[in-house]
Amino acid sequence: MNLLNPEVKYFDDDFRSQIEPTALGFLRQLNGLTIFDLKGKDTSRTRVITTLIHGNEPSGFIASHLWLRSKSVPLTNIRIVICNPEAARTKPIFTNRYLARSQDLNRVFSAAESDTSEVANRARQIKRVVSEVSPEAIIDMHNTSGVSPAFGVAVNDSEQVLDLVSLFTNKLILTGLSIGAIMEESFNAPIATIECGGSNDIYSHQVATDGLHEYFTRENIFDQHADRVQVHRHPIRVELVGDASVGFSHHSLPTTDITLRADIEQLNRQITPAGEFIGWCSPEQALPLKAIDEQGVDQIEQLLELKNGCLFAKQNMHMFMITTTLEIATNDCLFYATLEE
Repeated sequence: MNLLNPEVKYFDDDFRSQIEPTALGFLRQLNGLTIFDLKGKDTSRTRVITTLIHGNEPSGFIASHLWLRSKSVPLTNIRIVICNPEAARTKPIFTNRYLARSQDLNRVFSAAESDTSEVANRARQIKRVVSEVSPEAIIDMHNTSGVSPAFGVAVNDSEQVLDLVSLFTNKLILTGLSIGAIMEESFNAPIATIECGGSNDIYSHQVATDGLHEYFTRENIFDQHADRVQVHRHPIRVELVGDASVGFSHHSLPTTDITLRADIEQLNRQITPAGEFIGWCSPEQALPLKAIDEQGVDQIEQLLELKNGCLFAKQNMHMFMITTTLEIATNDCLFYATLEE
């Protein structure tokens, strides 16, 4: 039995009048990889967005629904790619990053052709539908796993990429980490991931809606706004080691290997100074964390230090994608960080 529908469904402008009035109703109309092609005033160009790669990250989907329900005509042709509605529809709705017993879709875009799993096949289908329109730009829309302001992520900081990011936010994380995400793929077009902020924050949906309006309606999206974007470089990915466990609390938990402070998501909003308290870990055990840089080197000893059972930042750093969602913190990563002067 397939967990992911192997079919790809295409719709054009004629379907817009049939779309349910609520985002939830719209989601229930979808079953599998779904493509919406909108005809623009200038039909010689196409811009692409991908959304719902993760089923618990709805801002791009909500913004796309609002646009599809409107009578607005985009400046160029638009292809909206709704990537994983099956995960989003699984109860509790909009809470599942990916399907149970499956893999994270945004970790398999680099999968070999020999990988015949359903999720690898879906990733290949997404790459095909993006490539077949030869887009002039691609935006991949997400929400952060925890409470956070919006930011962009990209693998290069060309002026075109910075211009794309500036439509949504003034911050970019420039990464050389390879995790199998769609933004790491080559489409012969600039591509940027937009993390709109936390999935339950109404402001995140507004970031997505306002940014998509600019992306869909501007004559020139590459208009020299690159200088508006602050770039943070060389992120480090902090993960649990082996089968280590983590908890979040106002005090040290005896039931986990490491306890991070309950309000740690607030550190997504600021530069974390050296000496900032992070959490607790027994001094009698090795720190159950690793911090992998772009060269694959573990930098945990340069990033964090343990004193008398308490964990502190060792350097000034910008922490982002911090989450207290145990499933993500355990199976993906705790957070990323860039070192700051």
